[in-house]
Amino acid sequence: MSRLPLLELDEIPEEYHYLFTDDYLGDRHIFRVWAHNPEILQATLEYLNTLYEQLGQRRKELVILTVARARGARYEWHQHVDIARDKGVTIEEMRAIGGNDLSPFDDAEFVLLQYARAVESGTVTGPIHDALERHYSSAEIVAIGLLVDFYVGLCNYIASVDLPFEGGEFVGWHPDPDTVAELFDDA
Repeated sequence: MSRLPLLELDEIPEEYHYLFTDDYLGDRHIFRVWAHNPEILQATLEYLNTLYEQLGQRRKELVILTVARARGARYEWHQHVDIARDKGVTIEEMRAIGGNDLSPFDDAEFVLLQYARAVESGTVTGPIHDALERHYSSAEIVAIGLLVDFYVGLCNYIASVDLPFEGGEFVGWHPDPDTVAELFDDA
């Protein structure tokens, strides 16, 4: 049970209802909690969309899964298994991230995920930054760092409100393709 109630649509000011359509956010618990402050919800989504546009969908999802795994953030991992699958991240790649194995990724994604881990833990070194700089522009590096930072905070926030999963049991750090299909294909 969430420490803050999951608001229903009729409890949210009408001017923000568009945020909860299937074409936008749908019915995810995190947004129903954030709706206690709809102005912040709306502004946060605008900020995130700007970051997402800078990185591309697949890279964004790889970063989010890496942060969720590093933080042990089950809710965020569970959410993004579904989302990442739709953005081109394979179950095998998710299983690799879940097992803290970055070896399946090409050089550009490997260094991206290594950098995400380093930002998450506050351990970015000159060599890690230099490796990232060989594959990504300065503008992308800013967006990557801010995305990692945002999701570290979000993982902490989700834990603070004790947010429950949608759609059943935790998919696990090594998601099974059949379980993922059962949980999310009918959602």
